[in-house]
Amino acid sequence: MRVAVIDSGFGMVNYADALSRVRPDTELVLARDPDNMPYGLLEPARISECVVAMAGAAARYGVDAIIVACNTGSMYALEAARARFEPAVPVVGVVPAIRPAGSTGRPFAVWATAAATVSDYQTSLIDAFADPALAHRIPCYGLAEAIDSGDPERVAVAIDAAAAATPADIESVVLGCTHYGLVREPIVAALQERTGREVAVFDSPEPVARQTLRRLGVEPGGPSELGAVVAVLESGRPGALPASLAAYPAGRLLLERCGRSAKTR
Repeated sequence: MRVAVIDSGFGMVNYADALSRVRPDTELVLARDPDNMPYGLLEPARISECVVAMAGAAARYGVDAIIVACNTGSMYALEAARARFEPAVPVVGVVPAIRPAGSTGRPFAVWATAAATVSDYQTSLIDAFADPALAHRIPCYGLAEAIDSGDPERVAVAIDAAAAATPADIESVVLGCTHYGLVREPIVAALQERTGREVAVFDSPEPVARQTLRRLGVEPGGPSELGAVVAVLESGRPGALPASLAAYPAGRLLLERCGRSAKTR
Protein backbone atom coordinates (compact mmCIF):
# COMPACT_ATOMS: atom_id res chain seq x y z
CA MET A 1 0.00 0.00 0.00
CA ARG A 2 1.31 3.41 -0.98
CA VAL A 3 -0.26 6.60 0.41
CA ALA A 4 0.41 10.26 -0.32
CA VAL A 5 0.18 12.63 2.66
CA ILE A 6 -0.03 16.28 1.64
CA ASP A 7 -0.16 19.62 3.46
CA SER A 8 1.11 23.16 3.04
CA GLY A 9 3.74 22.55 5.73
CA PHE A 10 4.51 20.24 8.65
CA GLY A 11 0.90 19.24 9.31
CA MET A 12 1.43 16.03 7.37
CA VAL A 13 3.98 14.67 9.85
CA ASN A 14 1.64 13.35 12.55
CA TYR A 15 -0.65 11.86 9.91
CA ALA A 16 2.23 10.01 8.27
CA ASP A 17 3.31 8.88 11.74
CA ALA A 18 -0.19 7.66 12.64
CA LEU A 19 -0.52 5.79 9.36
CA SER A 20 2.80 4.06 10.01
CA ARG A 21 1.72 3.06 13.52
CA VAL A 22 -1.59 1.66 12.30
CA ARG A 23 -0.06 -0.06 9.24
CA PRO A 24 3.77 0.05 9.45
CA ASP A 25 4.51 -1.32 5.97
CA THR A 26 2.71 1.56 4.24
CA GLU A 27 4.92 3.29 1.68
CA LEU A 28 4.73 7.07 1.80
CA VAL A 29 4.83 9.95 -0.65
CA LEU A 30 5.17 13.19 1.34
CA ALA A 31 4.20 16.49 -0.27
CA ARG A 32 4.27 20.00 1.16
CA ASP A 33 3.79 23.37 -0.49
CA PRO A 34 6.39 25.93 0.65
CA ASP A 35 5.70 28.15 -2.39
CA ASN A 36 2.14 28.85 -1.28
CA MET A 37 2.05 28.42 2.49
CA PRO A 38 0.28 29.39 4.69
CA TYR A 39 -3.00 28.43 3.07
CA GLY A 40 -4.98 30.52 5.54
CA LEU A 41 -3.88 33.66 3.68
CA LEU A 42 -5.07 32.42 0.27
CA GLU A 43 -8.45 32.66 -1.42
CA PRO A 44 -10.46 29.43 -1.36
CA ALA A 45 -10.17 28.94 -5.12
CA ARG A 46 -6.38 29.23 -4.94
CA ILE A 47 -6.23 26.76 -2.04
CA SER A 48 -8.20 24.28 -4.15
CA GLU A 49 -5.79 24.75 -7.06
CA CYS A 50 -2.77 24.18 -4.83
CA VAL A 51 -4.13 21.04 -3.18
CA VAL A 52 -5.23 19.47 -6.46
CA ALA A 53 -1.84 20.27 -8.01
CA MET A 54 0.02 18.71 -5.08
CA ALA A 55 -2.21 15.66 -5.18
CA GLY A 56 -1.57 15.34 -8.91
CA ALA A 57 2.19 15.46 -8.43
CA ALA A 58 1.97 12.80 -5.73
CA ALA A 59 -0.36 10.61 -7.78
CA ARG A 60 2.35 10.21 -10.42
CA TYR A 61 4.12 7.94 -7.92
CA GLY A 62 1.39 5.33 -8.16
CA VAL A 63 -0.28 6.01 -4.82
CA ASP A 64 -3.30 4.01 -3.70
CA ALA A 65 -4.78 6.84 -1.60
CA ILE A 66 -4.24 10.52 -0.83
CA ILE A 67 -4.61 12.12 2.61
CA VAL A 68 -5.17 15.88 2.60
CA ALA A 69 -3.61 16.46 6.02
CA CYS A 70 -4.68 20.08 6.27
CA ASN A 71 -7.88 21.46 7.77
CA THR A 72 -7.95 24.47 5.46
CA GLY A 73 -7.11 22.31 2.45
CA SER A 74 -9.81 19.81 3.35
CA MET A 75 -12.31 22.62 3.88
CA TYR A 76 -11.81 24.20 0.47
CA ALA A 77 -10.29 21.54 -1.79
CA LEU A 78 -11.55 18.10 -0.80
CA GLU A 79 -14.50 18.15 -3.19
CA ALA A 80 -12.31 19.19 -6.12
CA ALA A 81 -9.64 16.61 -5.28
CA ARG A 82 -12.21 13.83 -5.05
CA ALA A 83 -13.73 14.87 -8.36
CA ARG A 84 -10.28 14.69 -9.95
CA PHE A 85 -8.95 11.42 -8.47
CA GLU A 86 -11.80 9.23 -7.24
CA PRO A 87 -12.89 6.50 -7.58
CA ALA A 88 -9.48 5.29 -8.78
CA VAL A 89 -7.63 6.89 -5.86
CA PRO A 90 -9.56 7.57 -2.62
CA VAL A 91 -8.98 11.04 -1.15
CA VAL A 92 -9.31 11.33 2.64
CA GLY A 93 -9.63 14.69 4.36
CA VAL A 94 -9.34 15.79 7.96
CA VAL A 95 -12.06 17.19 10.22
CA PRO A 96 -11.37 18.87 13.58
CA ALA A 97 -12.39 16.48 16.37
CA ILE A 98 -15.24 18.71 17.55
CA ARG A 99 -17.75 15.88 17.67
CA PRO A 100 -16.02 13.83 20.40
CA ALA A 101 -15.19 16.97 22.37
CA GLY A 102 -18.80 18.14 22.14
CA SER A 103 -20.10 14.75 23.22
CA THR A 104 -18.53 15.22 26.66
CA GLY A 105 -21.05 17.93 27.46
CA ARG A 106 -18.26 19.90 29.16
CA PRO A 107 -16.58 23.21 28.20
CA PHE A 108 -13.87 22.87 25.57
CA ALA A 109 -11.63 25.02 23.40
CA VAL A 110 -10.98 24.73 19.68
CA TRP A 111 -7.49 25.92 18.88
CA ALA A 112 -7.18 26.75 15.19
CA THR A 113 -5.72 29.25 12.75
CA ALA A 114 -7.31 32.68 12.68
CA ALA A 115 -8.95 31.93 9.31
CA ALA A 116 -10.41 28.60 10.45
CA THR A 117 -11.67 30.10 13.71
CA VAL A 118 -14.05 32.48 11.89
CA SER A 119 -14.98 30.06 9.10
CA ASP A 120 -18.52 28.92 8.39
CA TYR A 121 -17.12 25.39 8.33
CA GLN A 122 -16.00 25.43 11.96
CA THR A 123 -19.24 27.12 12.99
CA SER A 124 -21.27 24.40 11.27
CA LEU A 125 -19.32 21.66 13.08
CA ILE A 126 -19.87 23.30 16.45
CA ASP A 127 -23.56 23.84 15.76
CA ALA A 128 -23.98 20.23 14.62
CA PHE A 129 -21.98 18.40 17.30
CA ALA A 130 -21.70 20.59 20.41
CA ASP A 131 -23.47 23.10 22.57
CA PRO A 132 -22.11 26.37 21.13
CA ALA A 133 -22.16 27.88 24.62
CA LEU A 134 -19.57 25.29 25.70
CA ALA A 135 -17.28 25.68 22.68
CA HIS A 136 -14.63 28.39 22.90
CA ARG A 137 -12.99 29.28 19.60
CA ILE A 138 -9.37 30.33 20.07
CA PRO A 139 -7.38 31.80 17.16
CA CYS A 140 -3.75 30.74 17.53
CA TYR A 141 -1.99 33.59 15.78
CA GLY A 142 1.27 32.52 14.18
CA LEU A 143 1.41 29.08 15.80
CA ALA A 144 1.39 27.04 12.58
CA GLU A 145 4.06 29.28 11.08
CA ALA A 146 6.15 29.03 14.25
CA ILE A 147 5.93 25.24 14.11
CA ASP A 148 7.07 25.26 10.48
CA SER A 149 10.05 27.40 11.47
CA GLY A 150 11.22 24.84 14.05
CA ASP A 151 12.01 27.73 16.41
CA PRO A 152 11.03 26.68 19.96
CA GLU A 153 10.96 30.28 21.21
CA ARG A 154 8.46 31.33 18.52
CA VAL A 155 6.38 28.25 19.28
CA ALA A 156 6.38 28.99 23.02
CA VAL A 157 5.30 32.60 22.48
CA ALA A 158 2.41 31.56 20.24
CA ILE A 159 1.26 28.82 22.62
CA ASP A 160 1.42 31.14 25.62
CA ALA A 161 -0.68 33.75 23.82
CA ALA A 162 -3.32 31.20 22.84
CA ALA A 163 -3.40 29.73 26.35
CA ALA A 164 -3.87 33.18 27.85
CA ALA A 165 -6.89 33.70 25.56
CA THR A 166 -8.43 30.36 26.57
CA PRO A 167 -11.09 30.39 29.33
CA ALA A 168 -9.89 28.74 32.52
CA ASP A 169 -13.00 26.55 32.82
CA ILE A 170 -12.31 24.38 29.76
CA GLU A 171 -11.75 20.67 30.30
CA SER A 172 -10.52 19.70 26.83
CA VAL A 173 -9.01 21.16 23.70
CA VAL A 174 -9.54 20.30 20.04
CA LEU A 175 -6.42 20.70 17.92
CA GLY A 176 -8.03 22.34 14.92
CA CYS A 177 -4.87 22.63 12.83
CA THR A 178 -2.89 19.60 11.74
CA HIS A 179 0.37 21.30 12.73
CA TYR A 180 -0.54 21.53 16.38
CA GLY A 181 -0.14 17.84 17.17
CA LEU A 182 3.63 18.31 16.81
CA VAL A 183 3.59 20.48 19.95
CA ARG A 184 0.88 18.60 21.84
CA GLU A 185 2.91 18.35 25.06
CA PRO A 186 3.72 22.08 25.32
CA ILE A 187 0.07 22.89 24.59
CA VAL A 188 -1.09 20.54 27.34
CA ALA A 189 1.43 22.03 29.77
CA ALA A 190 0.35 25.60 28.99
CA LEU A 191 -3.33 24.75 29.39
CA GLN A 192 -2.71 22.87 32.62
CA GLU A 193 -1.01 25.95 34.01
CA ARG A 194 -3.92 28.08 32.78
CA THR A 195 -6.72 25.88 34.13
CA GLY A 196 -5.07 24.20 37.10
CA ARG A 197 -6.18 20.78 35.83
CA GLU A 198 -5.21 18.15 33.28
CA VAL A 199 -6.81 18.97 29.95
CA ALA A 200 -7.89 16.24 27.52
CA VAL A 201 -6.78 16.56 23.89
CA PHE A 202 -8.89 15.67 20.85
CA ASP A 203 -7.00 15.23 17.59
CA SER A 204 -7.56 13.31 14.36
CA PRO A 205 -4.39 11.59 12.97
CA GLU A 206 -5.25 8.04 14.05
CA PRO A 207 -8.94 8.21 13.00
CA VAL A 208 -7.83 9.54 9.60
CA ALA A 209 -5.26 6.73 9.26
CA ARG A 210 -7.90 4.11 10.06
CA GLN A 211 -10.37 5.70 7.65
CA THR A 212 -7.73 5.50 4.92
CA LEU A 213 -7.31 1.78 5.55
CA ARG A 214 -11.08 1.29 5.45
CA ARG A 215 -11.33 3.11 2.12
CA LEU A 216 -8.69 0.75 0.72
CA GLY A 217 -10.08 -2.39 2.32
CA VAL A 218 -6.82 -2.97 4.20
CA GLU A 219 -6.63 -4.30 7.75
CA PRO A 220 -4.50 -2.65 10.45
CA GLY A 221 -1.34 -4.43 11.51
CA GLY A 222 0.66 -6.24 8.87
CA PRO A 223 4.45 -6.53 8.66
CA SER A 224 6.34 -4.54 11.29
CA GLU A 225 9.07 -3.31 8.94
CA LEU A 226 8.43 0.29 7.97
CA GLY A 227 7.60 0.95 4.34
CA ALA A 228 9.85 3.23 2.31
CA VAL A 229 9.42 6.96 1.87
CA VAL A 230 9.17 6.79 -1.90
CA ALA A 231 9.32 10.53 -2.56
CA VAL A 232 9.35 13.94 -0.88
CA LEU A 233 7.84 16.75 -2.95
CA GLU A 234 8.04 20.52 -2.46
CA SER A 235 5.30 22.37 -4.37
CA GLY A 236 5.33 19.50 -6.86
CA ARG A 237 9.10 19.33 -7.26
CA PRO A 238 11.35 16.55 -5.92
CA GLY A 239 12.85 17.77 -2.68
CA ALA A 240 13.65 16.85 0.89
CA LEU A 241 12.16 17.40 4.31
CA PRO A 242 13.77 20.42 6.02
CA ALA A 243 16.20 19.77 8.85
CA SER A 244 14.10 22.00 11.13
CA LEU A 245 11.65 19.11 11.39
CA ALA A 246 14.12 17.56 13.85
CA ALA A 247 12.72 19.93 16.48
CA TYR A 248 9.84 17.46 16.94
CA PRO A 249 9.99 13.76 17.93
CA ALA A 250 7.72 12.62 15.09
CA GLY A 251 9.72 14.80 12.72
CA ARG A 252 13.01 13.21 13.77
CA LEU A 253 11.57 9.75 13.15
CA LEU A 254 10.38 10.78 9.69
CA LEU A 255 13.76 12.33 8.81
CA GLU A 256 15.51 9.13 9.88
CA ARG A 257 13.08 7.09 7.83
CA CYS A 258 13.71 9.27 4.76
CA GLY A 259 17.44 8.75 5.25
CA ARG A 260 17.07 4.98 5.41
CA SER A 261 14.88 4.97 2.32
CA ALA A 262 17.41 7.04 0.38
CA LYS A 263 20.19 4.59 1.22
CA THR A 264 18.22 1.65 -0.14
CA ARG A 265 17.43 3.27 -3.46
